[in-house]
Amino acid sequence: MMSKNRIIPFGYCMRNGEITVDFNESKAVARIFEEYLNDSSLRQIAKLMESEKISYSEDSEHWNKNMVKRIIENEKYLGNEKYPQIIGEKFFTQANEKRMVKATSVCVIPENLQEIRNHTYCTECGHRLSRIGGNSRYEKWDCRNPDCYKFEYRLTDQMIIGAVLTVLNTTIANPGLWFVGI
Repeated sequence: MMSKNRIIPFGYCMRNGEITVDFNESKAVARIFEEYLNDSSLRQIAKLMESEKISYSEDSEHWNKNMVKRIIENEKYLGNEKYPQIIGEKFFTQANEKRMVKATSVCVIPENLQEIRNHTYCTECGHRLSRIGGNSRYEKWDCRNPDCYKFEYRLTDQMIIGAVLTVLNTTIANPGLWFVGI
């Protein structure tokens, strides 16, 4: 059974026809902002909410990073004529400034890895390896072949550079291994 979407934002409830603060959920909202400002990721916060058995809705204890993100972005927590204030403006602004910086920071592939990137192949299937960066601050190399075994661990830039250096040093130490025309 699919869970239904909340009508009233998390942290609020309806009492006597008025939207009011739900004490337990509002504590969770404050905790979400606090954890985010203490460098927890959206995914980590979602897992925290689940581990603490905080239900997102009546029929679901499941959380995901998008739910957490929507809470951090929701200006209703600042209070207005319909919704009581749960989060202070300074706290809200700091969290959303941080969210915007994270959303716009791109992990640029260093120049010394550009050429390696063009010539790196998976040892399992022979398909090209790609360095994933995008909006992540953490580099990751992975096989782009969907039928290939996915790595259980993250291949980092340093691991790739180390492997290339090992091959080059082995070739230098054993010139007979080098084939002309490669």
